[in-house]
Amino acid sequence: MSRTYEAVQERLHDDVATAETVGEAVAVAADLWPDDPYLAFAPTGERFTYGELDARVDEVAAALHAAGVEQGDRVGLYLENGPTYVVAAYACAKLGAVQAPINWMYREREVSHAVESAEMSAVLVGPDDEYHDRLAPVAREYDRLDTVVVTEGDAAFEGADTHALPALVAEADDPPTPDVAHEDPLAILYTSGTTGLPKPAVLSHQSYLLGAKSFLGAPVSPDGTNFNPYPLFHANNQVYSMLGSLLLGGEYVLADSFSASGFFDVVTEYGVTSFNIIGGVPKMLDATHDDDEIPDTSLDLAIGPISDELWDRFQERFDLDVVQIYSQTESTTLLMNHPDLDARKPTAIGKPMFPDLGHEAWVLDEAGEEVPAGETGELVRTDPGCMDGYWNMPEKTTETLREGKIHSGDVVRRDEEGFLYYVDRKKFMIRRGGENISAQEIETVVDELPGVAESAAIPVPDEMLGETVKVLVMRADETVTERDVVAHVAATLAPYKVPRYVEFTDSFPRTPTERIRRVELADAEEDREDHGWDRDEAFPDWEP
Repeated sequence: MSRTYEAVQERLHDDVATAETVGEAVAVAADLWPDDPYLAFAPTGERFTYGELDARVDEVAAALHAAGVEQGDRVGLYLENGPTYVVAAYACAKLGAVQAPINWMYREREVSHAVESAEMSAVLVGPDDEYHDRLAPVAREYDRLDTVVVTEGDAAFEGADTHALPALVAEADDPPTPDVAHEDPLAILYTSGTTGLPKPAVLSHQSYLLGAKSFLGAPVSPDGTNFNPYPLFHANNQVYSMLGSLLLGGEYVLADSFSASGFFDVVTEYGVTSFNIIGGVPKMLDATHDDDEIPDTSLDLAIGPISDELWDRFQERFDLDVVQIYSQTESTTLLMNHPDLDARKPTAIGKPMFPDLGHEAWVLDEAGEEVPAGETGELVRTDPGCMDGYWNMPEKTTETLREGKIHSGDVVRRDEEGFLYYVDRKKFMIRRGGENISAQEIETVVDELPGVAESAAIPVPDEMLGETVKVLVMRADETVTERDVVAHVAATLAPYKVPRYVEFTDSFPRTPTERIRRVELADAEEDREDHGWDRDEAFPDWEP
């Protein structure tokens, strides 16, 4: 199989291959395969055919339009994984609106940042009172947010017109048919950078379509079933599984979260043939299942990153092939460790898909010069599907997009055959179980706690998650406890950002300009067995 765009296009039905927008792709797929299964939601057993999906998408598109959503409006999707999320994302695509998923683990401060930074005018929110409580003060204080649509039940949000989705669906006329182009914005996905708050990356219909098609360079079958249990507020699920399956005409199985113990129940029940892996998932599966517990299934392909030491063992134990991929939220067209299974290089993240569209990759040093094979440098690419930029953040955009190239911030090396290998992050970030966490965001919250003088958040190796969060704290008040630190962060940020380890210190190693040497602190943790006060042991009743 070739890495070219032309080769992937040949795998698709002509009408799907030529669709220029995601909304058009949904309608075309429904015409081609109205009675074929598209979506199965494992927790409830709900299933949708392609025809049922399209009908429901049109209903929700009409409902959102009746609530005042117009082409170009940013619509927050404050929902948990489920069929409603999938339908809402596609409905926004048909309207020409810009979906802006809000991480359901966010606390009020994070929800406020998401709503304001994307300039959302409407939010579709689930029935959970906890989410309503977080959204309510944002709706009250942020003037631009004037519409809230609740998927189930009744609620009222001061400062915004509130609608119940079922009532809107019952009363709405046919949805409008705006003129949407492939270069128009489709989604704003949040990317956790190395510093500061998550940035709103603007992705077009073209970004999604190219990303999904690049995923189909892997040997997934139109007769197969792809399983993805990861959050729909990330590109991995929305672009590669949700849309990739639709373009191919295959079935897509969604879960509300990943469960290592329940993994094979889903695989067996739905005849899963491929699944996506992220973060520590391979390690979790390997550690959870004994050899005699691994059933014979139709599963034959895992797609995603995997550690060097686990590559061979994972393939052998689970009787499947692993195809490594690499992408960023800002740049959805994949690097793939070769679409041809026989041409893979163990542990490589691969080569750029679609070189015929100008997708190239370089390994550059600090001066912007290409380094020889075998040496390390920053991964820089020309991706035809990369983001348009960060919404209303021109300075941040120019830091990432320079002279038509996207600078990844990741350190890689290239071998003599052109295969790329991931080495490390260029800048400081914590990668916990597939989530990228800004150290600065955690430090900002910790530093707000009375009695804290300064803090440093760093990654700590974790066997299952890859990395977890530790925060070192200099105190101005000795009465501040580790529990205080954890409780304060837990009340402010999403649970996955809450430090597992806390350690008090009298000083930090610093640069000549008085910046904390975080890399030095992180390096020291790699050699430690005891990482200090452990939340899981000392504070098991913390509130997630």
